[in-house]
Amino acid sequence: MPEKEITEDDLKNMSAEEIAELQRQNCIFCKIANKEIPAKIIHEDEDVICILDINPASEGHILVYPKKHYMIMPHIPDDVLSKVFKNVKLMSHTLLKSLQCKGTTVFVANGVAAGQKAPHVLIHVFPRRENDDLVKLPNYEMSDEQIEKLKSELKPYMHQVFGVRKKIIKEAEFTEKKDEAEKPEVKKEHEKHHEEKKPHIEDKEEKIHDKKNEEPEKKNSAKKDSKKVDLDDIAKLFGG
Repeated sequence: MPEKEITEDDLKNMSAEEIAELQRQNCIFCKIANKEIPAKIIHEDEDVICILDINPASEGHILVYPKKHYMIMPHIPDDVLSKVFKNVKLMSHTLLKSLQCKGTTVFVANGVAAGQKAPHVLIHVFPRRENDDLVKLPNYEMSDEQIEKLKSELKPYMHQVFGVRKKIIKEAEFTEKKDEAEKPEVKKEHEKHHEEKKPHIEDKEEKIHDKKNEEPEKKNSAKKDSKKVDLDDIAKLFGG
């Protein structure tokens, strides 16, 4: 029995989650990752797949993307994104070594305005040759006033995001250290280590007491010698 065709009215009545699920079900790149559609797979791991693009910008054009469905890059969790770009690095290195190209371009079309056509985030990695004219970026002149205005618009959000992340990381590290310190075996080891150090501390105190009773002349001569050595060493460092 053929599936019911989704109309515009159906889409209007759907929630954001339902639309996302519909896109996932019809996503070609999800189907490739699930081995429902054949593709030229170069490499894959548990979370990421790398395939040859069927409409390449140049010979060796590779697509790297997460197997799970994410529409745009900001939706990808940091741990998955880290794995994606680890594979991007691997693909770039592979192209440089295998095809002896002069460089690689790593490109992400993030959103329709940026040229994204598929509803699944893709990272393009393709080899470059000198004067291949594959990517030409226009020159955009900005005045000092425009630059300062742009900086003032970007900084508050950056501070907010990174401030929150730093706080989360610090809290997580503190909790982890606290949990580790409260483990019975760690406490026991710490107490054992403290007991073992006691004799050494007592020995140190005895040595310090003995040194206090040394003749003043010896101490003064030692001071003079150490001072002379220090000055000589400094002179050597500066070519004296």
